[in-house]
Amino acid sequence: MTQTALVTGAASGMGKIVAQRLAAAGWTVAALDLDAAGLAETAQRSPNMHTYTCDVADTDQVFAVVEKVRAELGVIDRLVHAAGMAHVHGTALDHDVRQIKQMIDVNYIGTVNLCQAVIPAMKAAGTGTAVLFASVAGWLPSPGMAGYTASKHAVIGFADSLSYELDDSGVRLLVLCPPMVETAFLDKVREENESVLGGTSGMQPEAVIDALEKALAKPKGPMFIFPGQAYPGYLMRRFLPGVARAIVKRSIHVTN
Repeated sequence: MTQTALVTGAASGMGKIVAQRLAAAGWTVAALDLDAAGLAETAQRSPNMHTYTCDVADTDQVFAVVEKVRAELGVIDRLVHAAGMAHVHGTALDHDVRQIKQMIDVNYIGTVNLCQAVIPAMKAAGTGTAVLFASVAGWLPSPGMAGYTASKHAVIGFADSLSYELDDSGVRLLVLCPPMVETAFLDKVREENESVLGGTSGMQPEAVIDALEKALAKPKGPMFIFPGQAYPGYLMRRFLPGVARAIVKRSIHVTN
């Protein structure tokens, strides 16, 4: 029996890779994004992929699209919520609050919207998998990233609380926390303020999705996934916070 996956952020980056890999593996894929042209490119030569334009920050849109997906494609067996955004135009004290709110709306409220629209039916059925994209930035803050980091802190906190509510429900929850990833997303960060990256390059997106697929292939494992350099960053923040702070402070000098 064919399974159905709903993938957000599917017009580019890691969401696109996930959607295309699932389609190639025979899944029926509902690919969601605001970028209709990008979605069309993602779905090329994938007859089992169906595209839906949607603003994940808009609660009404999300619920309407999810209902449409269910009506057209059937039960949603897997949610992969990869949609997200970042602005790094300013420091914590001068960043435009409207941009911070936009990041909270897309990154955090978007996560809440998709979880509330999709997971209750999984819970009622006693089966399903939800993958939420967070970031190691949600664990390891750094200068110039206060707004983005706060939005990903919120995703991590929400997911951690949600995990208790899903215990013994049959629904599996995974949270992907990658480091910087070489996608158009990171290119945009560089354009806005490259100094927040500390002169380092990112992980290849395919390697991040490889790590996710490896975790999904195991029947059990950690809820939080830290691919590549995200894992030592997480460990350092957790067990050696003073060292982590010193390294970040030495490595990143933000300019406006």
